[in-house]
Amino acid sequence: MPLASVYPRGARGAPAPVPPQGEMGKRLAAALAFVLLPLVAAAVTVTTPQGPIEVFARGDLLDVVALLRLAGADVQYAAAAGSYSASAKDHEVQFTPGGSLAVVDGRLTPLPGPLRLVEGHVLGGLPTASALLGPFGWAARGTATAPELVKVGGAEQIEISVARAAGVTTLVVRGTSQRPRVTAASGSVTLQFITPVELARPVVAEGELQGAEVHGAVLTLRLTAGTEVAASYPLDDPPRYVLRLGSATAVGPMVTPRVGTLVVLDPGHGGEDQGAKGPGGELEKDITVAVARATAARLQAAGVTARLTREGDDTVPLTDRTALANRLQATVFLSIHANASSARGARGAETYYMSADASDPQAAQAAARENASAPADTLQLILWDLAHVANLNNSARLARTVQERLNALQGIRDRGIRQAPFVVLTGATMPAALVEVGFLSNSKEAARLLGRDVQEEIAAALAEAIVEYLRAPTPAPTPAGTAAPTP
Repeated sequence: MPLASVYPRGARGAPAPVPPQGEMGKRLAAALAFVLLPLVAAAVTVTTPQGPIEVFARGDLLDVVALLRLAGADVQYAAAAGSYSASAKDHEVQFTPGGSLAVVDGRLTPLPGPLRLVEGHVLGGLPTASALLGPFGWAARGTATAPELVKVGGAEQIEISVARAAGVTTLVVRGTSQRPRVTAASGSVTLQFITPVELARPVVAEGELQGAEVHGAVLTLRLTAGTEVAASYPLDDPPRYVLRLGSATAVGPMVTPRVGTLVVLDPGHGGEDQGAKGPGGELEKDITVAVARATAARLQAAGVTARLTREGDDTVPLTDRTALANRLQATVFLSIHANASSARGARGAETYYMSADASDPQAAQAAARENASAPADTLQLILWDLAHVANLNNSARLARTVQERLNALQGIRDRGIRQAPFVVLTGATMPAALVEVGFLSNSKEAARLLGRDVQEEIAAALAEAIVEYLRAPTPAPTPAGTAAPTP
């Protein structure tokens, strides 16, 4: 059977060179052979159910985009985010060349190896290719020189246990390294896995856990009345997924599902966590809640529903703030803070969106300061739900719109939008940004931020930025390959 190829005719590599003659020719031939070897080995034959098909390869790395397409996935490239998205039926996998992470059905998942961009092709080893193919029911088997694309089936056997410590109840799901999408409802919680799972043994009612059922890749846990999931996260070695339970009490003013557009504003800090403190005793927690209230009022006046994660001087854990926005199915999440710097003359606003790494040392310092109240385990797990790649572009657009409005208000040079791993943005399933409205370490700016008129001006700028963002069309992703990034 003749070989099929996913590439145009004549694009498999360079023709073999004609060997020069003589001793010098032998040396040139050896050098040319070394240089051109990768070009000659530019394709490998993959055995598929449809027959042998050639795909681009380099050494032991294969073109994962080609494999995903052979498995029936539609692959798109989002130029603004620099990421690829593969989708088929009810599953979606998003990945970025240069990294070893993927967002699988909305959950960040580590890959066995990194993805590399070579000549416009996204390459990965067989284990990495299998991890990307798995959600669609396929796997890459065999060897790098004789790979196979095979359809897989079966379900993982999982076990559920209840653990109690220091008055806190946790449910532990063992037997799978999958990171499910968690959806809370009244009296139950649903875990949507990537591939099917099965209960290794029936679940016996114990404490807050009343029972469990599995249907394909969906696990439903029944809880006692008044119980809800307060936090969820994966753990490794051995792999398991943890659900921390708590009482069904509202965080902030309301927890009713949204109807139409909803903006959740998060006044930074609160309660015992006062945040930054200015030379004149100005407290970040007081300024942020005042600005958030004024911003909410202006949004409401513009016809946009707004909610706050805290209305008063309350202590709200960082992870609970985005959890509230997720439960409310918010359209936008904006966390409001005030900055601090060892450079006493620093002033002006800075706006951030989520990233695994800080864009610069100042961004790293800002994230470290704002993350100070988070538990150590939360900081270690910050990558597990890294601001869904699907929302990364929109989060950057939101941050840019906010920063531009504040630049115009404050009449200073653009400090730019930055990226950093803020715990309060981790897990947000909507476009999310964090804004530092000014520097409390600057005595003049700290005094200004305490003024009601300045707080109203900032609130007006934030509300206008959010409304502008909501009214702007959302950029659509482009097909993979039409505007591929350069290595």
